[in-house]
Amino acid sequence: MLVLAKILITFLSVVLLVRVAEKMSPRHAGLLAGFPLGTGIALYFFGWQQGADFAATSAVFTLSGLTSAVCLAWGYWRVIHWRSGLGWVPVAIAAGLLCFFTSSWLLQQLPPHRGVGLLVVVLAILLFRTLFGVIHDTAPTRHDPHIHATWFHQPLVKLVFRAAMATLTILLITGLADVLGPQRAGLLAAFPVSFFPLLLILHLGQGANVVARTIRSYPDGLGALVVYALCVSYSYPLLGLHWGTVVSLLAATLYLVVYGAIRQRLLRPA
Repeated sequence: MLVLAKILITFLSVVLLVRVAEKMSPRHAGLLAGFPLGTGIALYFFGWQQGADFAATSAVFTLSGLTSAVCLAWGYWRVIHWRSGLGWVPVAIAAGLLCFFTSSWLLQQLPPHRGVGLLVVVLAILLFRTLFGVIHDTAPTRHDPHIHATWFHQPLVKLVFRAAMATLTILLITGLADVLGPQRAGLLAAFPVSFFPLLLILHLGQGANVVARTIRSYPDGLGALVVYALCVSYSYPLLGLHWGTVVSLLAATLYLVVYGAIRQRLLRPA
């Protein structure tokens, strides 16, 4: 039953995110990619399996670990900015994963403190917003040969890919939690379970330019994940697993609503 719950919850979250990317702009997809889907699922099942206190402690490390998630996006983008053809997808994947795990290893050296984790991820968000600023929001970043995988447009293929990739990742992360302990498990919980397969789906189906514009907005959306992880670290011990999750999700949603409203006002012509 527990495995089935992981499969269903993960599958539905990824499908929702991809539908947003298909129906709305890449900017919205990148922003909503920061909604606590994968990380929220991982921390929730940490609490289900190892207890709320374990999950709360893991959330402290997830705070700084979110830096690794945006490092993954940067590594992927650097490759597709250089070579956007489909033949370079494996290289982009390898570069992204290398950036994630290298960053996670470095973050293990930090003291287990909320303030330190919060400071690190905020600085990372500001840094990568600057680095991704060279990506145009509405225009291609460079010439895109538009060599797409036509077979990937088949609904069944995309369905199986989404379900398999996201589900296997969640099963792996939550399955290793007890062995890794709250520190490494918390850092691993920051892996972009929903966003990473989204990058591959968009790259194979719509090309590197759409992926680049989605990545551009990813640091902005990470703010919701920061709010979520911070709330979990406080709410799980106080409110328990279920109500702590509800309160944390509401806090993350409120962040996205407020941030979206502020962004719209700033972008509105005078």
